Amino acid sequence: MEPEALETCPYDPNHRVPANRLQYHLASCRMKNPKVAKKMANCKYNACHVVPIKTLKEHEATCANRTAIDDGNQMRNDKQKKVSTLMEPNEKLPNAANQMPDPDVWNIGKQG
Repeated sequence: MEPEALETCPYDPNHRVPANRLQYHLASCRMKNPKVAKKMANCKYNACHVVPIKTLKEHEATCANRTAIDDGNQMRNDKQKKVSTLMEPNEKLPNAANQMPDPDVWNIGKQG
């Protein structure tokens, strides 16, 4: 049986944590080290990536998890473009309130 990979805690480098427990450790260690936590930020692509605020933009630009999320957003944007091309340029989406029939039409709770 192979030993599990250990990750280093960004709040306390003396902490070595199994990779599958890192997210739980980060939550508790963050509360125990508020001064260090103030200087750190979470990557928007992976919450287990905790880096100094000064290097956050650089990290996010090169984050290994970035492509999977960006590809998902690109697909969503493509679908929105397809929907918008089906409509006339000045046409507005229908108001949901206009689509609901009047409760009087439902005949709910009326006796006669």
